[in-house]
Amino acid sequence: MNKVVIAGRVPDAGRKILYERCAGRYEVAEVLSGEDLAKHLDATYYILRGFPMGAAEIEKLGGGARLIHRWGVGFDAVDIEAAGKKGITVSICAGVNSQPVAELTVMLMLASLRHLPELMDRAKAGCRDKEDIIARSWLICGKRVGLVGLGSIGRRVAAAVGGMGAEVVYYDPFRAAPEIEKELGVEFLPLDELLKSSDIVSLHMPLLDSTRHLIDAAALAKMKPSALLVNTARGGIVDTEALLKALAEKRLFGAALDTIENEPLPVGHPAFSLDNLIITPHAGGNTEDNNRNMAAYIMDNIDAVESGRGPNPRSVVNRQFLGSQRISDPL
Repeated sequence: MNKVVIAGRVPDAGRKILYERCAGRYEVAEVLSGEDLAKHLDATYYILRGFPMGAAEIEKLGGGARLIHRWGVGFDAVDIEAAGKKGITVSICAGVNSQPVAELTVMLMLASLRHLPELMDRAKAGCRDKEDIIARSWLICGKRVGLVGLGSIGRRVAAAVGGMGAEVVYYDPFRAAPEIEKELGVEFLPLDELLKSSDIVSLHMPLLDSTRHLIDAAALAKMKPSALLVNTARGGIVDTEALLKALAEKRLFGAALDTIENEPLPVGHPAFSLDNLIITPHAGGNTEDNNRNMAAYIMDNIDAVESGRGPNPRSVVNRQFLGSQRISDPL
């Protein structure tokens, strides 16, 4: 019986499904630390949630390891090249968290443009005066929303804000087909032009060497002083120090971040004193119903590998490092 290792804390709803699907078919072990992992190097499948696996850890895995599966879509904490060279496929939950992340993205836009935290504080204080907040509040309707990345999440955000009356533009290194642009009602722009002209800039891309600090001091300087930056992708895409400086100097309307470098920030961090910054604790892809979806997707891939069919091709992120190992192309 092959072993499945769950590394990191998995939500109860998802954990229940993992155990139900593994019952009588796979041995299951849970680990929370590198010391725990060292006791389970003989596993065939590894499920990671908030658990890094670098080259050193991958090198120690037994020869029977076949699949490392991230809970979610980020894979920057896994050395995908080291895994590939060892013949281990690395998969993500491609598309599974797209809807909840897209919904949180729009929520952050609205909360920032309408100063939701400040409105709540006024209500809690029994204060009815809100005219000063209204004077600083804005609609999404009629604004230009610039999406940096038009993958599964970006497309859902485009549809949502487009339906609210926004003009949607996007930049992506891989431009969408004309029929997709037409269907979504979006226009492709070079990144510099998008940054300069957008009222809201929303980030939807993985963290790669090419995207680390893509939004740096120079990029921020190109944005309108009235612009809002939203990041529900990966913290490292934004130069945090440069962003906090721009916000403190009021060179941007604001920012809303579900993810930030070195998260979670410590209590008392200067970021929390900024009145034009909203931070949430990397919750974008996590809802009770979607946790079930995530677990089911992972088990579908594990079962597919176990049967010899291979994981969903869309989920594989280290294909280029797998050498002669073949991942079936989608039908």
